[in-house]
Amino acid sequence: MNYAKTIGDKMRSIFVITLLISIAWGADTLSTKTSGLPIGSEAPGCFAKTIDGKDFFLSRHVGPKARNELRGPIIFSFFTTSCLPCRKEIPFLHTLCKEYPGLSAYLVNVGEDPETVRSYIGKMNYTLPVLLDRYGKISENYSATVTPTLVAINESGIIDFYKQGFSGADTSTIAELFKRLAAD
Repeated sequence: MNYAKTIGDKMRSIFVITLLISIAWGADTLSTKTSGLPIGSEAPGCFAKTIDGKDFFLSRHVGPKARNELRGPIIFSFFTTSCLPCRKEIPFLHTLCKEYPGLSAYLVNVGEDPETVRSYIGKMNYTLPVLLDRYGKISENYSATVTPTLVAINESGIIDFYKQGFSGADTSTIAELFKRLAAD
C-alpha cells in the first residue's frame, strides 16, 4: 500500500471539505444579497415583544390602519449577537438613527434568549429598539435567512428596500436609504 498516496488523498479531501465549508459560511454571512421579498410587495404583518416587554404591531406604524402618531417608514435589521457582519452594521445604523431621529429603525433579534440579547445590547450601549423574534417566525415571513438582513417598509406598508448581508461598501447605499426615507 502506498501510504504517501493515501495521506495525499486524505489531505486533498480535508482541503476540499474546508473549502466548501468556507464558501458556504461566506455566502451566508459576508456577502450582500438582494434576494428575498420583492421590492414593491406588501410587507408581512408582524407582532413581537420588545426587549423591554412591550408589544409591537407593525400595523400600528404602516399601512391603512396605522396610527397617525406612529405612522411612518419602518426599518428592520434582523441580527444575532454572534453575527460578525451584524456587529459592523448595527453601529452604523445606530449612527444613522441619531442623524435621522424621525425614522423608526428596529433591531430584530432572531432566535436568541432575551437575556443574551439584553446583555449584548447593554454592553454595546445601543439605544435602538429591539424586537425579539424568539422562534424565527418574523424572519421566516421576511425571508431573512441571512443575518444581517435589512428591510425598509414605507408608510403604505410596501417593501421599499431589501438587502441581505453587510460589507463596508454597503454604507453609502444604506445612508442614501435613510436620507431618502427621511425626505419622504
